[in-house]
Amino acid sequence: MRFSFEVKESDLLGRVGTLRVGGKTLETPYMFPVIHPVSQIVPTSELKGMGFGGLMTNSYIIHSRRKKEALEKQIHALLGFDGVFMTDSGGYQVLEYGDLELGYGDVASFQADIGSELAVTLDRPTGYPQTRARARDTVEYSLKNAKATLKEFAGRETVWVGPIQGGLYSDFVRRSASSLVEAGFGFLALGSPVQVMENYMFADLVKMIAAARKGIPYSVPLHLFGAGHPLTMSLAVALGCDTFDSASYVLFARTGRYMTRGGVATLKAMKYLPCSCPVCTRTSLKELLELDHTERTRRLSVHNLFVLREELEACKEAISEGRLWDLVEERSMAHPRLREAFVELAKHSDELAAGTPAVKERGLFVRSTMDLARPELRTAAARLSGAMRRSSGDAVVLDSEGTKRGKSAVGRKDADAYRVHPILGLYPSELEFHYPFSQTEASLVRPETPVEPKRALKELGYRRVLVQGERRRVRSRRTRRGASPSPRSSSARSR
Repeated sequence: MRFSFEVKESDLLGRVGTLRVGGKTLETPYMFPVIHPVSQIVPTSELKGMGFGGLMTNSYIIHSRRKKEALEKQIHALLGFDGVFMTDSGGYQVLEYGDLELGYGDVASFQADIGSELAVTLDRPTGYPQTRARARDTVEYSLKNAKATLKEFAGRETVWVGPIQGGLYSDFVRRSASSLVEAGFGFLALGSPVQVMENYMFADLVKMIAAARKGIPYSVPLHLFGAGHPLTMSLAVALGCDTFDSASYVLFARTGRYMTRGGVATLKAMKYLPCSCPVCTRTSLKELLELDHTERTRRLSVHNLFVLREELEACKEAISEGRLWDLVEERSMAHPRLREAFVELAKHSDELAAGTPAVKERGLFVRSTMDLARPELRTAAARLSGAMRRSSGDAVVLDSEGTKRGKSAVGRKDADAYRVHPILGLYPSELEFHYPFSQTEASLVRPETPVEPKRALKELGYRRVLVQGERRRVRSRRTRRGASPSPRSSSARSR
C-alpha cells in the first residue's frame, strides 16, 4: 500500500504534515478516536461528521467476537466508516489480562484480511512498574514479532506499524526504536505511556518520547498510544509525536468527567458548562445531570471529542505561527507535575532546535526563566559566538534609537557598532534584522550572568568604548556645577 509522510510546517519537533495511506490522507498532528467494535456509543457517522478522518479499533476484540462477519464484510463496511482504519494487535489486552492465544502470524493475517490500512504488529507492552529484566523481555518479544511480520506480510495491502517498548528504561526505548527503523518500518508507535500518564508521571513521559525520537529519523512519523488528554497533547506534539489514539473521551464520560482546556472536571461538581460545542450550547448542566447514564455518557463523549479536536487544532496553529513553546508553557501551568514535565522538556532544547525555523514572523516572548532555554535563543547564541570579532580599535554601543554613527559617537567613522539584546547581551549591529536579535520581547527576565557592555568590549581589545547616551548624561552633570543661563523668552525670540 502506498504510504508517505510530508512535513509542511514545523516548530520545535512538532510537525503539521500530511499522512497519505493508499488514496486517503490525514493532517497531523492527528488523534484516532478509539472505537469499540461491538458497543460503540458515538456512531462512526457522527465521528466523521466531526472531522475525524481516521479511527482506531482493536483487532483482537473483532477476532474474538465478530471474526466471520469481519472477514466477509471487511472492516470499513463492518463498522460503517470509509476513512483510515488503524488496528491494534491486542497487546494492551495482554497487559491487562495476560497472554493471548494468537501468534504474530494469526494477528497480522487477520488485520490484513479485514482491510486495515494501518496495523500494529503483535507486541507485549512493558507497562509500569516493571523490572529491567522484564522490560528487556518485552522489547525482545515485540521486536521479534515485528521483524517476522514485516518479512512475511510485507506484500499485503497494509502499512505495518512497529511498536516501541521499553517503558521507563530509555536505553531500551531507543534501541527498540532504532531496531525497528533498521528492520524497515516507516511508521512507529510508542507503547506503554498510559499507566505513566495515569500516575501523573509527565516528566517520565517526556523522557520516554525523547528517547524514542532519538532513535528515529526525522522523516519517520511517530504514534503515541493512549494519549488522549488535552493537557499533555501539546507536550507530546512538541517532542515529535505526530499521531495519537485514545478512548479517553468515552472512558471519562462514563464516570461523569468533563474535559476542558485546563484539565478535567467532575460534572456533578460544576456550576457552568464553559464550552461552546454543540452539546454545551444545546444542553444545560441541569439537563445533562438529569439524563439517563447512557445518553449522558454519549453527550459527554461528544463534548470531550470536541475538546480534544480543539486542542489538536490549537497545536497546529501554534506550529504554524511559531509559538508551540508558548502553548506548551501555558498548558504546563495547569498542574505542578506538568510544570515538572516542561522543565524536563527544556533540557532537550538542542534536539528541539532541529525542527525550529531559523526565522519566524512573530516576535520572541521571554516571560519566565524557563524561556531562557528556548531553542531560538540557544541557536542565536551559538551564531553570535562566531560573530563577535573586532575590526577596529573603537566601539560604540547603540541605544534603541541609535544608528551606526561611529564617527559622531567616537570621532571615527570606522568604529564597530554594537547593540544589546535583553537576553543574549552584546551583538554586532549588523545582526539587528537577523531573528531574534531585534525581535525579542522580555519582561523582568534577565540572563543568569549578565554582561556589562563596556567591560565586555574592552576584553575584546577595543581601546575606546562609548555607550550611546553616556555623553549626554555627563554634560548634564557639568552644567549643574555652575550658573545655568536662562533660556530666552518667547517674546525675545520673536524680536
